[in-house]
Amino acid sequence: MLPNYLFRNDVDVVWRTSNWGEPPVHIKDYKKTEQLTSNCQGEGCSYDEALLAGLKEQILASKKDKIFIVLHTSTSHGPTYSKKYPAQFEMFKPVCNSVELGKCSKEELVNAYDNTIVYTDYILNRLIEDLKELKQYQSAMLFVSDHGESLGENNLYMHGLPMSIAPKEQYDIPFIVWVSDPAKELKPNKILTQNHVFHSVLNFLNIQSPIYDESMDIFK
Repeated sequence: MLPNYLFRNDVDVVWRTSNWGEPPVHIKDYKKTEQLTSNCQGEGCSYDEALLAGLKEQILASKKDKIFIVLHTSTSHGPTYSKKYPAQFEMFKPVCNSVELGKCSKEELVNAYDNTIVYTDYILNRLIEDLKELKQYQSAMLFVSDHGESLGENNLYMHGLPMSIAPKEQYDIPFIVWVSDPAKELKPNKILTQNHVFHSVLNFLNIQSPIYDESMDIFK
């Protein structure tokens, strides 16, 4: 697992989570949202914005020149999509407020899910703006979903079907990359998977490893 591997290679590894079901994380700095809210102000502290609380200051306080941070959000995980964002991000209405997704209309369910995407965009933008202010660092942000969600297509909801039979809604996921200037350039990548993250991060952090695979690296 990448965080454990980097931690063993003297990288400052930070894991912040509002989610669950994570693999074993053997690092020193692992925090859940309830541990972060003391440094958080505003309505967003009850949501995934709490993962950003004090993060820029923590980066500046690090004693190491290589930092790897995981923000494990819960924003677009069902079934309670409408409970995952503050009220001002409810751009699409009406929304599904039931945990029994089959009882909601298609429009209500899609609207609630799309509002979580609006909120995720806001969080990513805040993170990028914070990184831009850290001009002394070369930095990159990789946003990769662990899965997609079925929203009633073929009477399927949420996720979890085996890959061999899962519909594309459950595995066709976003992979968003932002890099500071003059950080590394991206290859003309076409199709990417979560498997590209490990090797790309090794390259970006200049970690020499016998298991590094250049063909799985998104950076030049």
